[in-house]
Amino acid sequence: MKTSFPALVLAGLASASPLSIEERQNSGVGAGPFAPAGFYTSSAFNGHTFYAPKTIPSGAKLPVLLWGNGGCSADATGQAPFLTQLASHGILVIASGTPGGGGSTTADIMKQSIDFITRNAGQGSFANIDASRITAAGWSCGGVEAYAQINDARVQHIGIWNSGLLGDYDSARNFRKPVFFFLGGPSDIAYQNGERDYSYMPAGTPKWKGNLNVGHGGTYTDYNGGKYGVIGGHWVQWILRGNSSASGYLTGSGARNDGWSVVSADLDRISVTPIGESSGGGGGGGTTTTTTSSTPQPTGGNGGGGGNCSGLWGQCGGDGWAGPKCCSSGTCKASNQWYSQCLN
Repeated sequence: MKTSFPALVLAGLASASPLSIEERQNSGVGAGPFAPAGFYTSSAFNGHTFYAPKTIPSGAKLPVLLWGNGGCSADATGQAPFLTQLASHGILVIASGTPGGGGSTTADIMKQSIDFITRNAGQGSFANIDASRITAAGWSCGGVEAYAQINDARVQHIGIWNSGLLGDYDSARNFRKPVFFFLGGPSDIAYQNGERDYSYMPAGTPKWKGNLNVGHGGTYTDYNGGKYGVIGGHWVQWILRGNSSASGYLTGSGARNDGWSVVSADLDRISVTPIGESSGGGGGGGTTTTTTSSTPQPTGGNGGGGGNCSGLWGQCGGDGWAGPKCCSSGTCKASNQWYSQCLN
């Protein structure tokens, strides 16, 4: 059984300007396992926009990504194709601003998103949200807003997209949380900023940096976010949903084959447990943990099994899993005793 996220499409379209609606219709609905996705607004939290799957499987939990828009713009649909793609991978995105909105946002507006979701996760319209898993991210000026959340205990990871510190550069030497840099190569006006921040981060703090030669504009507005949408989908699957297989795209040949130049350090210190049906709904707790040494228990198999089989990238087994235990495509592979997934 699936549940619909509240008035997802209708609210999203009703609150958007005509241009935003046209862009939204042409942007795709995401290509992740929770597609289709879209955006909506809620009177319970004015001044912000939510991106989420249109339907959520019963019992599923969605972790949270906070997003600061390019230019610190209050138009929360400026990167709609990209954010829709991320949401289709089974997360809730809270973007600062409103669809087609004017004016600017601030780091405090992003902090309001943390306060709101930690108060409301696990109840009412947000019953499916797991606010113990929060990542702050943003493009350009929005990335600086994300940096401002790095010392908030409720935030586990930071995503810097075509951005970097604009001052107080030495503060990067004190970062103690994983930071992922997605830069546009030497023609990106934030290239030097991001490169410097990465180099200043201390040994022992996990960090990853990728450069794709697309400049400062990235591919946010390409269909489903283009190559940024592809890598972003794997990224949120890894750091928010705990899909260890997805990490291989960023750390192995996947990203490089798509044109990314990648370096990283201390990523072995990141271990995110797979998000499960019983994941907590409230704030706190975090998800970067030390994995157990328990032997994985595969519970599924190849193909077959009729129409109830999980699709590719869907869960297919694990301790306490009550859903389909076969794959409609690919093979059910165990990550650990709690989580198995349909993979190629």
